Amino acid sequence: MNKDYLIDEHNTKDDLNGSLDNIIKIAIEQTAVSILITDVDGNIQYVNPAFEKTTGYTFQEVKGKNPRILKSGLTPDEVFEELWGTITRGKPWEGELINKRKDESIYYEEARISPIIDNEGKITNFLGIKQDITTRKYLEEKLKQTSIRDPLTNVYNRGYVFERLYQNIELYKRERSNFSLAILDLDHFKKINDTYGHQVGDFVLKEFAEMVACNIRAYDTMGRYGGEEFIILFHNCDKVTASKTLERILESINNYSFKYGDEKLNITFSCGIAHAMELNDDEMTVQSIVELADKRLYNAKETGRNNIVID
Repeated sequence: MNKDYLIDEHNTKDDLNGSLDNIIKIAIEQTAVSILITDVDGNIQYVNPAFEKTTGYTFQEVKGKNPRILKSGLTPDEVFEELWGTITRGKPWEGELINKRKDESIYYEEARISPIIDNEGKITNFLGIKQDITTRKYLEEKLKQTSIRDPLTNVYNRGYVFERLYQNIELYKRERSNFSLAILDLDHFKKINDTYGHQVGDFVLKEFAEMVACNIRAYDTMGRYGGEEFIILFHNCDKVTASKTLERILESINNYSFKYGDEKLNITFSCGIAHAMELNDDEMTVQSIVELADKRLYNAKETGRNNIVID
């Protein structure tokens, strides 16, 4: 066999390997996903241009630093503990992280972190492949909100409030976490629709819902129960405290004129409130506490409307 041929074949293989290495390098540099490589202590040794674009940091700014510079504080510590525990055992980790860019803006990313292991089974580096999914998370949240919001008033729909109510009932039974439930009904609302039309009626419902929502606590849950009825779940709240909040709202509504074009409308509402402690555990269900609040709403209407009944 010609020795020159063997030398040429060897050189050809080297050329192919060199060419492949160059292709891989170019692919990593041009890929749209973020890639970073760290040493065994987690210090950054390499990042690609996609990482720089996503985070706002240049390679020189992050070289030698730990990826924790991206922490936003919004990802639970348990996630990072699981991540580090998994990869140091020689296994890849996959999950979602909420990180912070150099400009302090928040972004979501889908990440896969893998250990790089040499021929002796020793971990030498860690490889991170990450994809910015902020837009996808935004669209998912928007779709979720559409499914749990009333399309007219933008408060929660009845199904979502009932779901939260069920959760509160279970929590109350386990931990005695207090709550109250109120049902509100706009008085003589049918007259508004009959006199001014449904467009004006819809305007009043939206304005009313916004006024009430702005005057309850951010962590309470308000929804449209149906028609001109609304339901409010007051978390960690007894019925007397809930009643005081609604009395202030009722007073504001009484002193407010809803203006639609040249029309000025004054409305009132009636309300019934039920408290978790009024029912025994074995009889407490979503239906039973709603029925209790609804019964008191009926009493409020029967006794002249424009008032709140808690007993």
